[in-house]
Amino acid sequence: MSSSNNELQSQSRSIGSRISRIIWDRDDKPEPERKFVQRLDWGLMTVACLGYFVKYLDQANISNAYVSGMEEALHFKGNEYNTLLTMFTVGYVVGQYPSTLLMVKVSPSIWLPACELIWTILVMCCAVAKSVRTLYALRFLIGLAEAAAYPGMLWVLGSWYGPSELSKRTVLFICCSSAGTMFSGYLQAAVYDNLDGVSGRAGWQWLFLMDGVISFLNCGLAQNTSPFAQERATRFNRAPTKGSIFNLRNMLEAFKNWVPWTFMVPYTCFVVGLNSYAYMNLWLKKEAYTVAQINLIPTGGYALQIFMALIYSWVSDAMQKRWPVILFASLLPLIGNIILSVWPNDKAALFAGFYLNFTITGCGAITLAWANELTSYSAEHRAITIGFLNTASYVFNAWVPNLIFPASQAPHYKTGINAVFLVGTALNAYLSHLKAKEKKEKKAEYEGSQQTERNAQKKVASQKAVYKGGASATVTGVRYEGEKSGVSKVVKSVRLG
Repeated sequence: MSSSNNELQSQSRSIGSRISRIIWDRDDKPEPERKFVQRLDWGLMTVACLGYFVKYLDQANISNAYVSGMEEALHFKGNEYNTLLTMFTVGYVVGQYPSTLLMVKVSPSIWLPACELIWTILVMCCAVAKSVRTLYALRFLIGLAEAAAYPGMLWVLGSWYGPSELSKRTVLFICCSSAGTMFSGYLQAAVYDNLDGVSGRAGWQWLFLMDGVISFLNCGLAQNTSPFAQERATRFNRAPTKGSIFNLRNMLEAFKNWVPWTFMVPYTCFVVGLNSYAYMNLWLKKEAYTVAQINLIPTGGYALQIFMALIYSWVSDAMQKRWPVILFASLLPLIGNIILSVWPNDKAALFAGFYLNFTITGCGAITLAWANELTSYSAEHRAITIGFLNTASYVFNAWVPNLIFPASQAPHYKTGINAVFLVGTALNAYLSHLKAKEKKEKKAEYEGSQQTERNAQKKVASQKAVYKGGASATVTGVRYEGEKSGVSKVVKSVRLG
């Protein structure tokens, strides 16, 4: 009986293992490699996801606080809320390149937690702000400190994960922004119901304080990534050059590559397109929903966002293709934008329009995973490319929302222009595919000619070795007959047989 139970348990574990391998990992890896990736997932991915969750928790709380009493308490007027969001974006853009390059120079395990500690303190300071101008300064500094988190962790993931692994991990990492925003809504609803007025502080002030406490708990975790970093980077030959110096020449070399310029437009379209659902809570407020409902209803969109992004990433890794998935991922939010542009007198249709727009996240995540892979040949070029894409997108995001999403028109915006942005994303994804295909074909042609030359050299070497008797050795599929010592003088790494 016990042996029968053991067999059932073993079979169950085997089925579960197979499902896990199909969904999360490829089935063609040797067991040691699989175990290593599992350790990396438990270590690096846990740290990355927690860090990005905290970043978005601290970034999204301003929206929840605004609709939960901060607007009235600090006497916001006109477009001051848009300006407040813009101040964060300006700080984020200014800090982007210095933070990314300093991270490579110093070490991610030191730089990233240091930045997180700084922005955590600044977030807690928002709770005691007495004016909108004070919030302007704080949000600028928070953006400055948070600038390293997103491109930095993407650079780290690109260093240690291979092509069959990177898309799923990148999407999971970016989905933590959705989880952070969701949790911020739940947290604000709970804080407003239970802490509003406690110790003389309003619910929106307690939100900033609670977010700060949660962030403090995660600040030291990034130090634990170091053991995983070195081993994984070595496996993929992606280890950064120690003591490398970023100068003008290195920057120019990176920008001579086609990747930054080809990917700039679609990724910028993605970032600006995120604004199409960011103001859903303002619509809910105008519809006279309660404070709790305003904070909770959008979380359904973030749940859909996570689900669809994970589906996109699984399909992308399974197909080993990026551009068809990016193309499809841009269609659903395009439909959502069309609905919101028409703005029908049907509340259910408007909910559908907002929720469809949430699905855009998978598009941007896979785009970044693709750019990460195409620049894997150089740690410096990867850092510069990711930093450039993020900077360019936020430069546009600093002023475009003020034009197409003015607070004075809330909640019915002229969102038709976002549809144009999303169409641009789809078209540019296809153009990127064509350019990548062209580059891949040229590379294959070059490598083919190099391989032909190497084969000819090996043939000559093997003919010379025939005249020497003794032990045999095999190197990269070519068999040599000769003395062990004689062969080792020519080839350093052999397998004796």
